[in-house]
Amino acid sequence: MPKKQPAPLHPPKGNLMNPHLQYLQELNQAAKTFWQTWQAEYPQLSELDDIDFVERSNDILHQTLPDVALELEGHLNSQDSTLVFTANGERDYSPEVQAVVQAALQNLPHTIRAFRSPIPNLDNDFVIGMDGFQLGLGDIAVRLDEWREMPALEIAFKRDIEESYIDHAQNMTFIILDHLLGEYNAAVKIGPIDFLEQPEDGFFPLSELPEKLDDMWQQLGRSGVYPQPEWEYAFAEVEENEEREQDHLLLTRNQSANSLLGRADMAWIVWIDAELSDDDSVQAAYDLHEEFIGYAAQHQQGIDTLSVTNLSQGIRTVYAATSAPETLLPQAIALCEKYPQLNATAECEYDPTWAHYHF
Repeated sequence: MPKKQPAPLHPPKGNLMNPHLQYLQELNQAAKTFWQTWQAEYPQLSELDDIDFVERSNDILHQTLPDVALELEGHLNSQDSTLVFTANGERDYSPEVQAVVQAALQNLPHTIRAFRSPIPNLDNDFVIGMDGFQLGLGDIAVRLDEWREMPALEIAFKRDIEESYIDHAQNMTFIILDHLLGEYNAAVKIGPIDFLEQPEDGFFPLSELPEKLDDMWQQLGRSGVYPQPEWEYAFAEVEENEEREQDHLLLTRNQSANSLLGRADMAWIVWIDAELSDDDSVQAAYDLHEEFIGYAAQHQQGIDTLSVTNLSQGIRTVYAATSAPETLLPQAIALCEKYPQLNATAECEYDPTWAHYHF
């Protein structure tokens, strides 16, 4: 971690149309537009019944954010009413959910929350139905293992299900997982999911999954607490293998960053690719790296996660997770301009599982 704060950067000049930066700006503007329109219409909205309020609010929301839904918990005029914004379990739309919640106006008459929470006190009697088919929590058994530093889930049904309803039952299982774990946890804190024909050794009732998943998450070191310096780094080398189309890589991973993996506000990844052509460019790439991770760590809004030097391709990439991509990405773009000899580019994506971090 840098020992001093980096100097302020001037706003980027040549890359203002960076598509990733443009996406963030458009997302932020879409969220603000919703709230402005919704607030202007709120006197009329507040006179509606609960169903019509939700329907009209969603009409307004979908004008700018069509992949997000608004739900009402409690009654419209009750003190504990909550507006829940959901991506219906679709992780690709989670940035829109977080954008609209972050842009929420102050002193709103309702509590605002991103993503559906777990339904409390679910037991084996919980049943959902769809198209004449019913599936209960007690009908499902699971086994939890670790795969590439993420929980992996195997699922089996404890009763016979007709072949024509298997796909139905599997889709309903994902709905039950959302209810049991909460929308965000179900989408982010579980890695690969496989369905088996029947339960095997090590399977347990689905109702026990929340506690066991929390235990595994803690064992993996995912406390959510920002790590104190000095941070711990691990190093690895991957040899070139032409038959497997494998490049020669040098990897440096910030082990201390692991505590933040899965935290909802650390779901954005910003990275810089820099070209290495000679010894001077290698030094410049390391200088850029140090400045970049300094910006990432400011105010504990982010942290460097991984750097990869591809010796076969002559490219060095440095990654950082951040809660403020709208700040870090312009800083990264400006750094690319500061070191023109590197032909560097900055990119950004929403990835709450930090796929790049696992090797």
